[in-house]
Amino acid sequence: MSKTNHAAWIDANVVLRFLLRDNEEYFKAASEILRQAEEGSITLVIHTLTLAEIVWTLESYYEYSKEEISKVLEEFIEAEGIECLDRDIVKSALISYRDRNVDFIDAYLAVYASSKGPSTIYTLDRKHFSRLEGDIRIL
Repeated sequence: MSKTNHAAWIDANVVLRFLLRDNEEYFKAASEILRQAEEGSITLVIHTLTLAEIVWTLESYYEYSKEEISKVLEEFIEAEGIECLDRDIVKSALISYRDRNVDFIDAYLAVYASSKGPSTIYTLDRKHFSRLEGDIRIL
């Protein structure tokens, strides 16, 4: 009998409990669902907004560095059984987030705009957007 693979969304809290292992009960539950994904019985879909929440939580609450966050999330979205919406855009955004010292969501918007359009971004955020590439118009 073959396994039935179905897709399901994964929430930020599941990923955070797995990465942080700060609650053993939740870590075990998260590990189990990720094991099922790795074995191919389920595909876990992660949304960009969920990734943004994870980045924000790791950076602001747990004080992880941009390097640590970028590394762990790049590995996570490449894991077996994980489907990341706009994976290539997210990977490029994580690199910009890390290397250009900008907020993840700003990096994501710049990469997304360049990739999918519309390509122009109007912003008042000179500090971050001046470090990013694209048709960025600072007001």
